Amino acid sequence: MSSARAEILTDRLSIVVGVTGHRDIAADDERRLREAFGRVLQELSQSCPHTPLLVLSGLAAGADSLAAQEAIARNIPVLACLPMPVEEYEKDFSAPELVRFRALLAAAARVTVTSPTRENGYTAVARFIAQYSHLLVAFWDGQTSRGPGGTADVVEMRLTGSTRTGDIESIPYLPDIGPVDQIVTPRLSAPCQSEPFQVRRLYPHRYAQEHDGRQSFLRMLAAIDTYNADLARTSVPERDLGLQTLMERTDAAANRLQKRTAAIQTSLLSVAFVVAGFQIITQLPSIIKIFGLAVAFGIYWWARKYDYENRYQDYRAIAEGLRVQSAWYCAGLRHKLADNAYLKMQEGELQWIRMALRFFYLALCESRAFADASHAHPVCEDWVQSQRRYYERAGRRESAVKARLDRITLVAVIVGLLCMATSLAELIRYNALCVLVGTCHKPYAAPENVAFLRELFSVPLAMAAVLGAVIEHYVEKQNLVANARRYERMYRVFDRAQAELARIGHGAQGNPEKIIYELGHAALIEHAEWLIMCRDRPMKVVVV
Repeated sequence: MSSARAEILTDRLSIVVGVTGHRDIAADDERRLREAFGRVLQELSQSCPHTPLLVLSGLAAGADSLAAQEAIARNIPVLACLPMPVEEYEKDFSAPELVRFRALLAAAARVTVTSPTRENGYTAVARFIAQYSHLLVAFWDGQTSRGPGGTADVVEMRLTGSTRTGDIESIPYLPDIGPVDQIVTPRLSAPCQSEPFQVRRLYPHRYAQEHDGRQSFLRMLAAIDTYNADLARTSVPERDLGLQTLMERTDAAANRLQKRTAAIQTSLLSVAFVVAGFQIITQLPSIIKIFGLAVAFGIYWWARKYDYENRYQDYRAIAEGLRVQSAWYCAGLRHKLADNAYLKMQEGELQWIRMALRFFYLALCESRAFADASHAHPVCEDWVQSQRRYYERAGRRESAVKARLDRITLVAVIVGLLCMATSLAELIRYNALCVLVGTCHKPYAAPENVAFLRELFSVPLAMAAVLGAVIEHYVEKQNLVANARRYERMYRVFDRAQAELARIGHGAQGNPEKIIYELGHAALIEHAEWLIMCRDRPMKVVVV
């Protein structure tokens, strides 16, 4: 084993590899099983160069121990998640196994106990590993489980999200679905297996018609690695404040990408307006339109290649989850996890957001009581006050933008109508209206003046219509009206909560922790609605 203990990195998102497996493994098989596990770790490291790994292991005899040994040998931190207190757990080891267990325990980056007693301890650790793993590695022979908390039971939880009916509901870890790497593992009680030591990737099927589990997992890994690369571009303060610092850095990354997204959206709308204008004014509409579409699709391709829009939205979602989690943690709501209340029904491309929140909670909050936890903690109070101000300003901003755009459209239409009226009056004056309607060919004005008046009659109003269409697309894309209403609603929620917390602070009866929890829950639901709305209105090329 490596002499230097690898630490869990908390300045970025790690890929969490959970381990479950059989205890009765032949000593002669351990080398090949470690090599198979090493290949899994190596493949993850190579596919995600910006992302560290973290291994979860119960350190039980057999598969848990050999996986932990391999991780430590590769300088990968191991979080030892024990099913019961150490003194009680050591009773489950033989003398040689106990020596190995204690050595691994000493080399682990951190130790957490998932159950205070032996009763239901193995069920608790199984759910803990199924909950926090991004990838579960099962040293498994493929046979059914012998009881709750067994290898097959953990695999089933990970692939289906279901638990045994006998599980204790007070266990705070909820299973989440995800992929499983099965390392075919012979047991001393059943040594003959087909294709032993091979690695098989198993994917959950949420729907009967779904067959893209592999692509979903690869997209999740890519999103995690890109997030870490973007996070590395933001400075780390000298004083790391945990969740608060991560939230601020994630917010900074989201702000950068939001500016790029806005610039690209503005460019696409500008191209659409210019192309439509040239079609109205010039005699070469086909050439101009083809060129304009080529420029627009080039911009669009660039935006999609680097996924600016989705990255900005995802990072904003992570920042919001961290903001709520930090407030709950500082308020003393230790076992309230933001990911359990955030995008719970989203198990596709947005699932990685919950996994990110879950890892940060695991790394920074799990098994760590906050000494000064209180609803009056400065972080908690600042969250309530700042969110109240944000929603108030955001609602006014969205309404003001919508009103400003409506005025621009109205002014453009009025200008177009004035130009039409002026042109009509001049055509009548020159006795040239008949030219416009095609009933005569002898106006009193010069031909070039008649041509100009004809353009003045139609072009400004047509351009106003184009401008109105472009603005309408922008309003719909940004969902300005619904956003203004949603922000106003959330402002009232935070305003009432702030008043109620102030009243309790002055001695009135009430439950401030419940208020903080419900406030965070409402904020997460509101932000999830915003994120899903944005996903339903992706950036696109505008053709007018």
